[in-house]
Amino acid sequence: MKRKIAVVFLVLCLLLTACTPLSGKEDEVQSTATPLLYKVSDETGNVLWLFGSIHVGREDYYPLPEYVLTAFDGSDALAVEMDIMAFEWNFPLQTQLLQKLMYLDGSTVQSHLQPETYRRAVEILEENESYSESFAYYKPVFWWSTIESLCMKKTGAQTALGIDRHLLKRARNDGKPVREVESAEFQYGMMAEFSEELQIELLESSIALYDDWEASAADLQQMMDLWAGGDEAAFAAYLNTEVEYADEEEAALYAEYHDKLIVQRNATMTEYAEEALLSGEEIFICVGAAHIVGQGAIAENLRELGYTVEIVTAES
Repeated sequence: MKRKIAVVFLVLCLLLTACTPLSGKEDEVQSTATPLLYKVSDETGNVLWLFGSIHVGREDYYPLPEYVLTAFDGSDALAVEMDIMAFEWNFPLQTQLLQKLMYLDGSTVQSHLQPETYRRAVEILEENESYSESFAYYKPVFWWSTIESLCMKKTGAQTALGIDRHLLKRARNDGKPVREVESAEFQYGMMAEFSEELQIELLESSIALYDDWEASAADLQQMMDLWAGGDEAAFAAYLNTEVEYADEEEAALYAEYHDKLIVQRNATMTEYAEEALLSGEEIFICVGAAHIVGQGAIAENLRELGYTVEIVTAES
């Protein structure tokens, strides 16, 4: 279960660590990607676009295909989970939100972890020259995010080529308004509210991911290939793969994870999308692909609410 959680997290929400600003290099490579794009419309002719992001990328994703860019360029605004580019420059907000992930009772993370988990976590951070004594006062969810980002770097995943980052840059260059479906405050608050048991499980998952990074890289490559391939059924099947649990306790923790990261957020994102559609503006919504594709995700939810939902392709 542990590696599956970490890889799928990249199509759910953002890593907490900052990324290197996107260069223009991706525009020099011929794209082979044909990702899923959904057009949502109502009876009055209002239109909304749904485009699933992954928060890492590779050069053959760019430039994005013409059918995606035509929809994006013709839209009135871009809506993302959170504006990561603005957040990266907002140091006071970063400091404020990191406090949500700290122990306020005087305890340290070492007293909350098994000795082997703590030892290996510190070892990984020190190996990557990323350890600070101040980390002792941060909860396991902070350690999880930090170690997971180190593993993504080890596998060669490029956060600088993430889809949401690319579209944010394009929106800024075009003067297109950027809106947030959620916010940094929401995402940090959500993670801070994970139960301690779930936080520890996630930290252990990031350690397993790091220690078995070659297998994790293969999983990540499969997910990235599926995103680029644009096969809705295949991508949905990957995201909804049945996971085997070690015991009932692990199953309960995954249920908490699934509910907080997927079910609850899918519901609020669907509400945001419906309100955007009914507003009459043409909004291009780009959120984690796991919130767009598959059972219980935004596209299916809007279809069940009676809206017309179509997959757009190069031939459309």
